[in-house]
Amino acid sequence: MLTARDLGHGWQTVPMPNNAERLDPYGDDAHSAALRAERDKRRLTGLDEGAAWRQRKERVLVVPRVETFADVDDRAHRAAWRMLGPACLDAVWRERWRERDVAPGWIEARWKDPDEIAAVAPAAEAVAGALGQIDWVTVEDHTTSAESGTIDRYQHITVWCGRALATVIVRHDDALDLDAATMRVALASYRRLFLLDS
Repeated sequence: MLTARDLGHGWQTVPMPNNAERLDPYGDDAHSAALRAERDKRRLTGLDEGAAWRQRKERVLVVPRVETFADVDDRAHRAAWRMLGPACLDAVWRERWRERDVAPGWIEARWKDPDEIAAVAPAAEAVAGALGQIDWVTVEDHTTSAESGTIDRYQHITVWCGRALATVIVRHDDALDLDAATMRVALASYRRLFLLDS
């Protein structure tokens, strides 16, 4: 879905053969159950994940996931995500650590501040519609900070486009500002989905 041109200089593709595709991206918590109920109504017809992009110098990773559904109407699904997304991600992050037999540390998922989004959003009117189809949650994870000396931050982007849905996660050190790069990736993802759903 993404290309080197979307990300800029210094990025390279990274195959992820050990990452099995998850038909269900949610967890075992109540928030995930509510989201799953709305997602299941749309009937999944396609899934693509398993490739990623890495910027080795700064230890940044971009992981996209694309889903397609039989039902073009994403309104109820998105409304549930907007209500439950951060709580769901908080629970999912903890569940993924426990799957690796690691006790999760302090984790917080929250909506990206609208002023921070506006600061990196292009001024062109042509992208206004695309921006309205993007939901941005930031996850701050301290689980490995004692060993690594750094805090991991994840920019979790959801791009809605009719039958197609993309989730893009940008993982980086908390000291780095990846907002502009995340915005480029989000807009590029929307353009690809728009073509896919046309």
